[in-house]
Amino acid sequence: MAAAFVAVVLGGIGPAAAAPPSPDPAQPANGQSAPGYRTERTVTPPLSPIQVPPPIVTGGDARSRTVVYRAYPFLADWLHRAIGRQPWEIRGAARISFLNPADGKTVVINPNGHCDFTDGHHVGRGRALAPIVVDAGGFAVRIEPRAHRV
Repeated sequence: MAAAFVAVVLGGIGPAAAAPPSPDPAQPANGQSAPGYRTERTVTPPLSPIQVPPPIVTGGDARSRTVVYRAYPFLADWLHRAIGRQPWEIRGAARISFLNPADGKTVVINPNGHCDFTDGHHVGRGRALAPIVVDAGGFAVRIEPRAHRV
């Protein structure tokens, strides 16, 4: 039974699993709130190392065959401070796709993140490092690190 569940969750399905995800280039860094990127009310407790605002849900109507939950989680302020100022920045996106057996709809969970460990104290755009990409059908992630001079 567990193996069947894993196969359903991680098995590639339809167009939602077709292309690796790309980080949202407009996402503000470090949990900054902005229109379209609300971070004030998180669904996680304050002591959680990852803070998760309520997801943005699209396609949940009766006509849609795909429901997408897009979220913009960020490191808790206490964890960001503990890591300290570093000469790097990371953007990332993930996608988990699976078929909901109850209604036959495709569910896509798409978190995006952007951490700037220079806290904005860097010179220029920095140097893009090789992206880390994993695409296993129902699960995919892309992490784009960037080195900075501070």
